Amino acid sequence: MTPGLAGVGVDAVEVARLRALLTRLPAAYERLFSEQERSYCARFADPYPRYAARFAAKEAVGKALGIGIIGFRWRDIEVLSGGKPLAALNGRVAEIARELGVSRVELSLSHTMEMAYAVAAAVKEGDDG
Repeated sequence: MTPGLAGVGVDAVEVARLRALLTRLPAAYERLFSEQERSYCARFADPYPRYAARFAAKEAVGKALGIGIIGFRWRDIEVLSGGKPLAALNGRVAEIARELGVSRVELSLSHTMEMAYAVAAAVKEGDDG
């Protein structure tokens, strides 16, 4: 396998739109976010910018892998926090990454009170060493 970049994805999410969705449909918290993601976001006075950043990250990962947002469960992509954000891939998303030779997905997240942004880079490692 040739090492390098398999794909890049970028996404932006309006915090107010995600706040409205989660307020209107409380079941969406569990559908969209893992227990770890919910626990992390809940630690902040206003958790919604962080939820929006994680939602943007999931969409960016889907784009980086070339699958968009269709064909996987939202919780198959988990944003692990505690310093540099990490993308944990599970289920069908992990299978697709393996098929593409992707060994990891690098993330960069940013947010304001109004907008959240994410960039994902799907990385292939070389097998020569």
